Parts: sequence; C-alpha cells; structure tokens
Amino acid sequence: MRVQTIETKNLLTRSKLPDADFAINPYVGCNHGCVYCYAEFIARFTGHDGERWGEFMDVKECAKPLPLKAVIGKTVLIGSVTDPYNPLEKRFEKTRNILMQLKDANARVDILTKSPLVIRDTDLLSQMSDVHVGISLSSMDEGFARLTERHAAAPRQRLETMRALNEAGIPVYAFISPIFPFFSDWRRVADHASEVAEMVCFENLNLRGRYRSAVLDLIARYYPDKARAFAAIYRDKASFTQYWRRIAGEISDYMAGRPHKIYFFHEMIKK
Repeated sequence: MRVQTIETKNLLTRSKLPDADFAINPYVGCNHGCVYCYAEFIARFTGHDGERWGEFMDVKECAKPLPLKAVIGKTVLIGSVTDPYNPLEKRFEKTRNILMQLKDANARVDILTKSPLVIRDTDLLSQMSDVHVGISLSSMDEGFARLTERHAAAPRQRLETMRALNEAGIPVYAFISPIFPFFSDWRRVADHASEVAEMVCFENLNLRGRYRSAVLDLIARYYPDKARAFAAIYRDKASFTQYWRRIAGEISDYMAGRPHKIYFFHEMIKK
C-alpha cells in the first residue's frame, strides 16, 4: 500500500448523489479493495492512473476549516468515494476532525462505512443533532464477501457495529450494496438489519468501466455454473433494466411495512 499526504483547498464538494447535497471524502482511494468499486474511476483524475485500486491512499490535508454556513439545512455525506473509517483513520483521524467541525453545524450528516472503527467516535456522534450512520454490506456469506471485498470487515462484524451504534442511541441504517445477482442474500441481510436499523436501503450492482471485466472474471472463476446467467443480465440495457425492475418489485413486496429505500439506476425508486 502506497500512502502519501496531499494538500486540498476544500474538503467539501457538491454531490450529485440522491439524498446528498454535499460530500466529504477525507481520503483518496480505499484500501478495502472491493472488486466492484465504482469509485476506481477517480484514479485517473488524482495522479494514480495505472495503479491498482486498493493499493494506494492519499491522506487529505486542508488548512481551511469547513464552510459551515454553506451546509445549513443541507445533507452532507461523508464517504461517497472512500471509506472514511478505513484503517488509516486510526492513525490520521481525518474523519474524526471533520466530525468535530460538523458537531454543531445545522446540517444533516450521513456517514457511510463498512468499518467497526466508526464506534470509536460514538462520543462525537452522540452530540450531533442530526447524524445517521450507514453500514454497507452485500451478503451474509463470509466466503463471498472475502472474494469481493478483500480487506473489509466481515459481514457479522458490520451487523455487530450496527447493533453497537443503535445501543448507543446513534441512528443507523443498513445499505445493502451492491446486490449481486444470485449471490447477495438480501432478504437475510434485511431481516438481520431490521432489528437495529431505522432504515434498510438497497442498491443494485452496476458494471461499467474497468471493474466490469474484473467482476465477470471473478464470477466465471469461482462460480462457473452461474457465470453465463450472471453475464446475461449485463448483456444490454434491456436485460439489465428488466432484471433489476423485477428485483425492485420483490424488494418492495418483501419490505412492505418496513422503512426502506431502493436506489436502482442511480435514482430513488421508493421512499
């Protein structure tokens, strides 16, 4: 892992994601090394073109404080293209510093992570009037998770993190993402998460860019009996849309009466 410190003029950026007005990413890169990570595209724009995703990290240094007036009444997402609680956070505490600045801000703060390290900041989170922590997981299958998310916390650890946050009075939601066709046991994840989460969110697996071939190769290598059917879903737009609209319907039926959101096709289908 190559780690370096970089200077940035502003940590706060406008977001095009649903439900987020601004994003803050304290790091460039992510050492979880998830095979499906859409954020690998940023390597081309941050001086890391040609480097393998998951094998570099930039630690952001910013001399300017966050412009808190700009986020009044807005939603700030921490961790849109990195995990703000990756292992480097233990040493550098960039995310903790950001929370200290946002603690008294009149804004909704969303944090998205796979890491139990978020529990460290319970003291700050408990002082924030409008904070929500999202724990991302795709499957309860430990073996599948290790193949697709090489260095991330195990699924059971993530559920335990959700439970710990809930017991500490921190609002927490589950982000079942990405759903892998045939492999993500989203019903099982949703049932476990619903015990402690205020909301369960769902996002489909998109395949584009350089990681498309990596995902298809992984499925072909480890699950050859499913490879053809898996690839067929991503053959063309019509196949893709038909499959995920069906899954969205199944989720809506299964989650009826329980708070949930479906983020498919990069838009919110159900509130």
